[in-house]
Amino acid sequence: MADLIITIDGPAASGKSSVACRLAEKLDATFLDTGAMYRAVTLAAMQSGADMNDEDELLRIVQKSDFQFSAEQGKMTVCINGVDVTEQIRYPEVTASSRYIASKASLRAELVRMQRQFAAREKKIVTEGRDQGTVAFEDADIKFYLTADSHQRAKRRQAELKEKGDAENLERVQKAIEERDKSDESRTVGPLKPADDAIVIDTTKLTLEQVVEKVLRCVEDGRRKTEDRRQKMGDGIQKSENLSSVLCHLISVVWYWIARWACRVFCVFWFRVRVYGRENVPDKGPFILASNHQSYLDPVLCGVGLKRRLTFLARDTLFRNPERDALRHKFFACLIYSLNAIPVKRDQADVSSIKTIIARLKQGWGICLFPEATRTKNGKISDFKQGLGLLCRRSQATIVPVLIDGAFECWPRHKKIFSPGNVTVSFGQVVAPEQIRDMDDKKLAEALTDTLRQMQNQFRLKQGKQPYDYF
Repeated sequence: MADLIITIDGPAASGKSSVACRLAEKLDATFLDTGAMYRAVTLAAMQSGADMNDEDELLRIVQKSDFQFSAEQGKMTVCINGVDVTEQIRYPEVTASSRYIASKASLRAELVRMQRQFAAREKKIVTEGRDQGTVAFEDADIKFYLTADSHQRAKRRQAELKEKGDAENLERVQKAIEERDKSDESRTVGPLKPADDAIVIDTTKLTLEQVVEKVLRCVEDGRRKTEDRRQKMGDGIQKSENLSSVLCHLISVVWYWIARWACRVFCVFWFRVRVYGRENVPDKGPFILASNHQSYLDPVLCGVGLKRRLTFLARDTLFRNPERDALRHKFFACLIYSLNAIPVKRDQADVSSIKTIIARLKQGWGICLFPEATRTKNGKISDFKQGLGLLCRRSQATIVPVLIDGAFECWPRHKKIFSPGNVTVSFGQVVAPEQIRDMDDKKLAEALTDTLRQMQNQFRLKQGKQPYDYF
C-alpha cells in the first residue's frame, strides 16, 4: 500500500479536483481521480446497452470488463478492454449518467476496491472524491474536507462550463449543485460528510493557489508531527529493549517451534503426510507460499514441512468472539494470533492488512496464503484471485507455489471433523521477483493456477487417483 495517502473530499465544485491535482504535483505523488473511475464504469455500462437502473446487470458488466487506470502527468488515463477511452469518459452524456453508478451500493463497493488496488501500486497518493476519507481510505495519513457556499460553487461551475462553450444560467447551475448535495448527503452508502479526523477548509473566499498553499502547510505540519512521534516512539522502544522484551521474543519463537513439532508428529501419524520440494523454498529473504485451499488443515500442512517460520493470513471473523461459544472462539483467536496470524477482511482490499503483510515481507518473513480465498467444494483448484503481484513488487518477495492433495478427502467442507488419510504437500519451482515484475496481476494469477492444476493431476496419476478435468 502507498506509504503516504492524502484524501480530499467535498461537495461538487468545492475545488477538490484542482487542489488534489496541484498538491500531487508539488508532493511528487500520484493523483487518483475517482471521478474518472466512476465515468469509466458508466461508459462500460453504456457501451453494453445496460439498463442503468438494473444494479445486478450493471455489476455483472463491471466485473467482466477489464479496466486499466494509470496516472500520467497529473491526468488519469483509462482503458476499457484494452481500448483507450480517456477522452470518451469526459463526454457530457457519460458524466450525466454516472449518477446511476454512484447511487448503487454494490457498484460503489466495487469502485472502492478498484481505488484501493490503484493506491496499492503507488508510493504516494493524493485522492479526491466524496467518500475517500470515510470509506475508501479510512486509514489515510492526512484527510481534508473542502467546502464552500453553493452560490460560489455555482459561479465556479458556470465558469468551467463557459470555457467548454456551454453558457449555462447561474441560477440553474446553483439549483443543480444544491440538488446534488442533498442526494450525496442523504444516500445510505458512503454519504458525503467529513471524516471525524478530517481538516475542514472553507474555500469560499480563497483562490486556488491559497487553498493549495494552506493544504500543503497542513500536510507538512502533519508529516513533521508524525516523524516526531515516530522518533519518540523509536527512542522509547530502544530504551525499553530490556531483558523482558528479549524473553518475550524468545518465548514466541520457542512456542512456534514447539507447536510446529507437535503438529508435525500429529500430521505424520494421522495423515501420513509426505512433503516434496522443500529445497525450492528460499533459505533466506521474503517469500510467499501460494497454496490451493482444500481444508482447515492447510495452514498446518504448509508450516510443518518447512524449517522457516511463517506468517499466516486468517479471515478477521476468526479473531472475534461471538456470544455463542465465546470462550472457545477466544481461545482459538489467541492461539492463531500467537502463531503469527494476520487478520484479513474477506472480499475487499484491506488496506491495513496489506500494509502489515508488506512490512512483514520486507523484514524477510515468509507469508502463507491461499489465493482461491475459500476452501474447495469438490477438490478442484479454483481460479486464483489477483493481488499477489502487488505484494511481491512492493517487497521483492519470491512466490513458491504449493500443492496440497488429499486434505480434501480427510476434511471436506461438509464434515465437522477430520478423518485419517494420505496427504501430499509439494513445493513447486519458485517464481522470482524479476519474472513477477514483467507480468500483470491477471497473468500471474492465471499462471499460478495452471501450475498448481498441472502439479495436482501429476500427483494424482502417480498415486492411482483420477485426475481432475479442468477443461
